[in-house]
Amino acid sequence: MKTNIPDNCGNSPRSLLAIEVAVNLASSEYHKLDPLLAEDFTWSVAGSDKKILKSELNSYMNKANQSDVHIDRFDVLTSISHGKYAAVSSCAYASNRCIFNSHDLYEFTSAGGSAKLLKVTSYIVDVKQ
Repeated sequence: MKTNIPDNCGNSPRSLLAIEVAVNLASSEYHKLDPLLAEDFTWSVAGSDKKILKSELNSYMNKANQSDVHIDRFDVLTSISHGKYAAVSSCAYASNRCIFNSHDLYEFTSAGGSAKLLKVTSYIVDVKQ
């Protein structure tokens, strides 16, 4: 998967971490995510009642990788953070020519530098090309 990430001023390590999480979620690389996640981590997609727990994330990502459709390109458009919160806007270009615009909200366990990711809420719009 090709990734495009905007230049960063370097003053926001949490913003860089949020970008790393977004890229790893898009590429289904659970082994890179696991050390960053709190034990009570949850991921939800707006409009769905399902919350994916940390214990379910690996199987969820493996199932996603079984699909004939994969993400060819992932563009991070913006990343901002303040305190224990961060947000990433992105655009994913799938092999089936669909485009997915996404805005992910991140909540960490604290504002500290070693805080783990507690919650991700994703708002995804599927735009047919």
